[in-house]
Amino acid sequence: MTTKTIEHIGNSVFEERNINPSQLGVSSKNINYWIKEKLIPFASAHQVDKTNKETKSKWVKLNLAQAVWVSIVNELTNFKVPSDKLEELAYMVWQKPREDKFADSVFEHHINNNPNNLPKHEIDKLKSHLKNELLMEHYFRTIINPFTDMVKSALYRSKLPHNLLYVPDTNDYIFHYEPKDLILELNSIYLKKSMISIPIVPILSKILLLEFDNKKNIDLMYLSNVEKQIRDIVVFKRPKIIEIAFEDGNINPITVTEEHKSREQLAEYILKNKIKKGSKLLIDIRTEDHYKISLIKKSN
Repeated sequence: MTTKTIEHIGNSVFEERNINPSQLGVSSKNINYWIKEKLIPFASAHQVDKTNKETKSKWVKLNLAQAVWVSIVNELTNFKVPSDKLEELAYMVWQKPREDKFADSVFEHHINNNPNNLPKHEIDKLKSHLKNELLMEHYFRTIINPFTDMVKSALYRSKLPHNLLYVPDTNDYIFHYEPKDLILELNSIYLKKSMISIPIVPILSKILLLEFDNKKNIDLMYLSNVEKQIRDIVVFKRPKIIEIAFEDGNINPITVTEEHKSREQLAEYILKNKIKKGSKLLIDIRTEDHYKISLIKKSN
């Protein structure tokens, strides 16, 4: 797995999203209660407007792993699992790994064994993080645990079964997502007691689909003029490089486009394109009949 892939998966799982609880089948009242009762650790309920004494929005800040956990809590609630057992389960899934410094062991494993062939500067970054106790305690240990590992696995290995197996009578649980025979993982408790199996991939797919639909139908009117200009440059002009200077509420972008032409195509390009004053056209001769042209231009 490449460093870029690892970063992409991490960002997908841990970046905060504005998620409407109703889209998860949960009322705003319930999710705030669950957060207050520590059923959803490390999440913050939306704040009441102290001026108007009301909340105008029902959105709450959750990352993808937390949203999956909210859905699991909701399902277990529907199975009539009492709140005290859910609070204990949440502690075991989220807080206990933090106290046991699970994240530290993950960092140490990558530093000592480097299973993903990370470059030296990435290993050095992990070493630096590991020495920063505040960063580890209040960030990495709150987001790295066996549950979030399973959510990450479900993102890029969706064909494998990813399940939370839970025994309501004893409050025992296990995450099953390795390609092993399930029976080999179950101990006597799971074989003698009633068990709930909650598949993770359908929950994950639902949340990602909701987010995709939200982005697809998004109203771009909220964008400021500056944001619209940047979006138009990046999306429609597709520059190779763009440098943007921002001053007095306006942007002054310099865009660099790059194309490869033959001798005839280069001549045709110069004849047919009006190159604005102040722009620069750089021609890099690659071979006898292969030219790379870079157009550097400022906006009006």
